[in-house]
Amino acid sequence: MKRSLLIICVLCFAFTLSAKRVVVTQKTSEPYKRNMTLNCEYKMQHKNVEIVNHLKYIEVKKRGEVVASFDPVNIDRNSLYIWVELSPNGKMILFSTSDQGTFICNLKGEILYRFGKGVNATNWWDNRYLIGMEDKDNGVEFIKSSLVLVDIKTGKKLPIVTDEYISVYPCGLKPFVEYFTLDNTKHTIKLKITKNTN
Repeated sequence: MKRSLLIICVLCFAFTLSAKRVVVTQKTSEPYKRNMTLNCEYKMQHKNVEIVNHLKYIEVKKRGEVVASFDPVNIDRNSLYIWVELSPNGKMILFSTSDQGTFICNLKGEILYRFGKGVNATNWWDNRYLIGMEDKDNGVEFIKSSLVLVDIKTGKKLPIVTDEYISVYPCGLKPFVEYFTLDNTKHTIKLKITKNTN
């Protein structure tokens, strides 16, 4: 009986992993130029809400007034808050730390989601999905890096298949994603999430 339940659970898990997939429907590329700006720089403001990353703590302002200041995961003295970004609806804050991974908190600093390590350079694609990269390096340079969407509700990762073996530092603005390759080329792709029919 236990073995049957285990098999059923494994099959259910496999199904949830493959229930959705990401399709690249459009792509453009251009050489990187000095001072080139991305269309989706890290977003720190939404209407009257603004967040400020002080590296050791995060500050929330409304209409220019500080309304909250917090260190949501109690980082140690050797760690910093990085990749801090406000959600598109202005209600959640995405951040990472060098030693604990990636988190999402509300505007009071209360943790809503924990993702741990594994996906780096995360930012919002929309209010449901994060865009990031799963990378490996040899201590000097990247040896592998691929792009993924992360469903914040389930933690499931949806791979983004591109032509490049090493794709780094994605920047999301639904339905588009911008990213770089090691030949100093900026790529822009348009994504669509579909049900996996395989």
